[in-house]
Amino acid sequence: MAGRRRTIILAASIAAVTALGLGVWRYGPGLAVDLAADALTRRGLGPVAVGARHFADGALVLSDVTLGQPADGASPASGAHARQMTFAFTLDALLDGRLADLRIDGLTLRLVDGQPGPFAPLLQPASAAEETAPAPLTLPVDGATIDDVDAAWLAADGTPLLRFQGSAGADRLSSDPDITLTGRLAWSTADGATDAAADLALSARLSRADGRERIELGGDVAPAGGGPGWHVDRDRPVPVAFTLTRSLIDGGVRIDLADCLNLPTLTLDAEETTLRLTEGRLCPVEGQPLLDLTDGARSVQGVLAGARIDGDAVTGRLPTVTLAGDPLNGPLQMTASDGDLRLPSADLAISGLAVEAGIEAPDAPEPVVTIGRLSARLTDIASPLRFAPLDIALSGRAAAQGIELAGDVRDPQRRVRADITLSHDPAAGRGTALVRLPAITWARERLQPADLVPAAGGIVTGVTGQTAATATIRWGGGPLRLRLVASLANAGFTAEAATVSGLTGQMVLTGPDPWVTDGPQTLEIGRIEAGLPLTDGRMTAILTPTTFDVVNAEWPFAGGRLSVEPVRVPLSAGDRRVILRAENLELGLLAAFADEPALNADGRISGFVPVVLGEEGIRIDHAEFTGQAGRLSWASDTAEAAAGSASEGADLLARALEDFRMRHLRLTLDGPLEGELTAGLSLAGSSPAVYDGYPMEINLDVRGPLAQLLSVEGRLFDSGAEGFGQSLVKEQSRMKSRSPE
Repeated sequence: MAGRRRTIILAASIAAVTALGLGVWRYGPGLAVDLAADALTRRGLGPVAVGARHFADGALVLSDVTLGQPADGASPASGAHARQMTFAFTLDALLDGRLADLRIDGLTLRLVDGQPGPFAPLLQPASAAEETAPAPLTLPVDGATIDDVDAAWLAADGTPLLRFQGSAGADRLSSDPDITLTGRLAWSTADGATDAAADLALSARLSRADGRERIELGGDVAPAGGGPGWHVDRDRPVPVAFTLTRSLIDGGVRIDLADCLNLPTLTLDAEETTLRLTEGRLCPVEGQPLLDLTDGARSVQGVLAGARIDGDAVTGRLPTVTLAGDPLNGPLQMTASDGDLRLPSADLAISGLAVEAGIEAPDAPEPVVTIGRLSARLTDIASPLRFAPLDIALSGRAAAQGIELAGDVRDPQRRVRADITLSHDPAAGRGTALVRLPAITWARERLQPADLVPAAGGIVTGVTGQTAATATIRWGGGPLRLRLVASLANAGFTAEAATVSGLTGQMVLTGPDPWVTDGPQTLEIGRIEAGLPLTDGRMTAILTPTTFDVVNAEWPFAGGRLSVEPVRVPLSAGDRRVILRAENLELGLLAAFADEPALNADGRISGFVPVVLGEEGIRIDHAEFTGQAGRLSWASDTAEAAAGSASEGADLLARALEDFRMRHLRLTLDGPLEGELTAGLSLAGSSPAVYDGYPMEINLDVRGPLAQLLSVEGRLFDSGAEGFGQSLVKEQSRMKSRSPE
């Protein structure tokens, strides 16, 4: 009997437990939902409301689940709404305290900036006493799927600042889950100026070991959109692969790139130009994380390599930039190398661009960048070349208040160096650069201006002496402004029309559009040779935007003075006319230039020489000299031999010039300086050796290059010389008609 009773009790107990289990299986999840909603509400994460619930295919289905009020997605209020939530259970999962599967359809979530609503408790920072170790990123769910997600962070007026629309899924959320995320992430500013988005197709695997949580993430990101002055064109998805490691002790995060990350094409729009940045890559420093915020560390290390820039103003390859250090507290170091750029509008190329810089306190209110080195080679790519390559090396500091740099510029052979100091005010957009060029010693076969400015080789050669200069350059608030002070010490050069030496003085020019002198400029000219040598001269001139104005130019010459009449010479193409004035030149000193030892003269002459400077060279335009009483004596064996073999007139001319007493002299000159000149000589006077000193006139015309005209011995008596025979006959007849009977 007792055994039977025990059997009945055991059977009843089994039935009761089975009934209780079935009741928990059937109604327990629904009861758990109510208990969970009440618990969330008590913690301030509410109110929570469920529209309807039912079981289908062994799963609990909840409809119209809301968190907060109204949280329906149509209002800027903070909250969440799910169209349907499905909880799938298995007995094993329930006994293990987890769900078999979770599916959420139509999830809308809104968080309003400054109005967290039901999410306030989650956003409040914990006090020091409440701080606990970070929780693992796992949930008691075997698998989860969220379809049709619309989650947004809103401005107070409802404008979306950050929004994700898409879907997510995960397997093994309770252990080492695999997670997928597909959709579109958009971000904007409250004023609507920035509007950008990225299509995402990402997958991740989560694992834990040694107190750390590791997320390996990879996939494709396709960004598009932009903001003020920039935009990204969606051309192709960008592959991404990196690992995020989180400490389960202090919450520190570390990010490691698996490989270089290809950056999307970025377009920068300025007021008058557009720049496109392409082919850029963000690469890891070997063996180092991109970002490390673990174990008290705070560092960033990465390489931005290979970026290309293209635009109207600049094109080429940007330098490879390496960044390393603490991005908040510092120091943060940056190095850049191997930049190669072209500036088409300026016909310039920049190669080997390199920078070494650092920031001691990046999070300071006014951080200061220390530039240890900024170097590059500047090359002229214009045709013809304006200057030889220059190596630039600068250092200094940069801050919001201003940029200050100092250094030098050298030619690649290190023959010339100029010192530079530069300052720039970013707020005002104004700056100043001071360039000091120490004295350069020019020497033939060593250093010439053409070595630095190739175009100078077609203007001057054989430059000697010393040159020093200081240039002040100002920019901002209008066109570029430059002031150049150049000092010359005993300088010399050879040009097409003259050789100059002993050039001393200072010139002050402002420009560059256009170049003008700062008032009259005066130079001492030791010697200038342009057919005749001129020494100890002085010139004062003014350069205007359209003319070169000679105020005064004079040289002592042949016991008298040569000067240039004040003249305004146009800088435009075409002939320019300058008049040289000769005053009281001594005939005896002039005769020395004829290189005829037997030629002697005394007396003085004055006159003028109109000089035309044109594309075909220098031309003398009907120069004329006149003189009064004087004496001319020329007796040489060559002249006597030439006259003896010529006509009777030539013989009379030779005897007359042995001792000619002048009452009047007139000399003319006309023709190109480098070609055939025509010289005319008219003498009025008498000679004791001819007709007993009876008054006579002698008129001679001779043609030839200047050097031959100065060496006249024999030419005056060459009856075969062009134009001389007719003149000789004329003078011979005139002298016969005046001879006494």
